[in-house]
Amino acid sequence: MMNPIRYAFIGLLLCSCISLSDVGPTVKHVLEYIYTRFNSSHYEVAGLLDGELVDFYSSALKSPVPKKSWNEENTSFGYNEWQKSLSARQDVNTYFLSSAVDLKRHFVKHPGGDIVQMKLGCALDITITESKKMEKEVGFAEFAYDGNTVLRLSDNSSMWIPKDEYAQDIHDIVHKWNTQSMKDHLTNFVNVDCPVALDRFRLLERTNSSAPKVYTVPSGSLKPGLINLTCLITGSYPKSSPIEMNLFRDNTLLTEMEGVHSSGVRPNEDHTYQLRKTVRLDTSESVVYRCYVNHKSFPKPRNYTWEMKKQEERSNLPYIGGVCFVCLLAVVLFFKNRWRSEPDRHLAAPNPEENTALGAQDGGSLIDQGGDATSVDLSSEREVLTNAPDAEDENDEAYGSRGSSDSDLSQIQIT
Repeated sequence: MMNPIRYAFIGLLLCSCISLSDVGPTVKHVLEYIYTRFNSSHYEVAGLLDGELVDFYSSALKSPVPKKSWNEENTSFGYNEWQKSLSARQDVNTYFLSSAVDLKRHFVKHPGGDIVQMKLGCALDITITESKKMEKEVGFAEFAYDGNTVLRLSDNSSMWIPKDEYAQDIHDIVHKWNTQSMKDHLTNFVNVDCPVALDRFRLLERTNSSAPKVYTVPSGSLKPGLINLTCLITGSYPKSSPIEMNLFRDNTLLTEMEGVHSSGVRPNEDHTYQLRKTVRLDTSESVVYRCYVNHKSFPKPRNYTWEMKKQEERSNLPYIGGVCFVCLLAVVLFFKNRWRSEPDRHLAAPNPEENTALGAQDGGSLIDQGGDATSVDLSSEREVLTNAPDAEDENDEAYGSRGSSDSDLSQIQIT
């Protein structure tokens, strides 16, 4: 009989395994503001949501500059929410400037620059399990001098804590800041105002984030027998939204080693983003190419397929027939003109002047009764028959858009 303790141990082990497997990935969202004081008359503030600029302020500009499509104008649907966040930061701005003066005075004896920075904000960690969604909000703040962090706010946002190497050096500053009532404005912002702004800004991002469009474009190539196939997704927003795009050849993933060229994520004029990937194909092969695209706005991943059908070598009979027809027509016209000229010479009057006038009809000039010369051009038909066709355009770019190709492209299918 098995020991009851062993049963209990096995039960705890199974429960721990189940609980670990139940925990999903954690998603992190951050709203932060980076203050930089360059000197007594100039400082800047950059507000970032998940690494992207929300607004920017410089003491030289006198007013914050919006950086999102939802706050760029006073008619934008998120403008009022953005203005509320600016108002909540007024006390923080004052606190930073006074604190920067304290650090500058203290470190003035140290060699180097005099740049004081403060970073503060809040982070939201979202963990999704099979049974529930867990959220954890954390406020943070820290000061740096010449790029080195010297002190930070404690996890419960109640005390300033110096870094070990600066503990003795800035002891007086830490004591002063921890006893100031102005610290309450800072802790209130990172624990109350910032989380509210983070939730509102995230909602504005989702509201403004429409599903991007996907295009598949075949185009010409400089080399005969080859075409370029491009898969393009455009209208993605924001930039931090991951775009997954892969090209397959008969279900085999293609990489840069197989000639795939990626543009990387690039901005559009409307503040959205795009990504394109291109691969060069041999039209003599019968294969199926597939573009796999996934985006957070799609209910499920999308697949776009191209089917390349190998064509039989084109027959030369139409070209041979065309050449023969042109040659035959030229011969007929030649003998016809010759037949018409023979009677003219036979019936010509013995008068040399009349012979000259009649002979001029074969592509020369006719002398009318008034003596004026009238030019007659009879060579237009010959030019039509003898002019060679224009050469094909040789300036086609590698990623151009030549309309014709040597392949039979079936209609693009979306699955």
